[in-house]
Amino acid sequence: MSAQRAGILHEEHLLLGARLVESALGGLEVASYAGEKDLPSALKGAALADLTGSAYLLVSGAGAAELARAALSGRALGVGDAAFEGCLTGDGGLVSVPLAMRTGDAEHVLLDPSARGPVLAGWLGFLAGLEGRGGRAFEGVELEDASELLVALLLAGAEAERVLSDYVSAEPLPPAGAVAPVHLDAIGALVARLPEPGGSPAQAPAFLVLVPPASARLLWRSLLSFNEVSPVGHEALRELARTSAPWGELLAQDGPCRVGREDLARWGLVRDGGDFVGARALEPR
Repeated sequence: MSAQRAGILHEEHLLLGARLVESALGGLEVASYAGEKDLPSALKGAALADLTGSAYLLVSGAGAAELARAALSGRALGVGDAAFEGCLTGDGGLVSVPLAMRTGDAEHVLLDPSARGPVLAGWLGFLAGLEGRGGRAFEGVELEDASELLVALLLAGAEAERVLSDYVSAEPLPPAGAVAPVHLDAIGALVARLPEPGGSPAQAPAFLVLVPPASARLLWRSLLSFNEVSPVGHEALRELARTSAPWGELLAQDGPCRVGREDLARWGLVRDGGDFVGARALEPR
């Protein structure tokens, strides 16, 4: 087994009796752990997941904002914003609903742990490479796997905020729909509090923690030292994605998804206007 393919935390996962499987993106991901709690029980405390193996993309460079605006159908994000965004094909098919975060003027991070993640990665790669008159349509854009830059951890559940708050003093945790740099004790990290999916109450408070690889093992072990925290694998992650958002069941199905503009608007996944891929193909309001 390649440690690199299994991620920086592979030894920690093996100690917990992880069942590692091939990710659709080519690496390895944790499917589940020996003795893992069922998801409802884990969410009564705080479920902790390593998102290694998920579609986790950094869009950066001079044309990053333009590519994000074309590829994502929801509201245009300001620096520090985090939102679930629709991603459509040219004929209006719904590819995926990733969590999108604008972490800088020329930097967006997209993350989708669902089975749709590989399709999202492939579609964004296609868009980033499009040619326009005289060169690339999105000049200066770099699209890369972000998993080796910052390790992505999800902490979700009734006790998630209380657990994370134990690490902060002067800096508050970000509100829902925001991402910000936060020091977790001595560890510098980016922390996002996930917005309520589709405007409906979230199944449980959830935080995405992006941490430097050198600090990932320390933070992982520290979080697991809380009695309330339980590790869960990607099978539980996909159950959470399927049950916590109004589009979850739809995207759990195989094949193309067709959703009208009215439904996308009700879920907060589409903005007015036609400046994104697939806009013209959507059913009118």
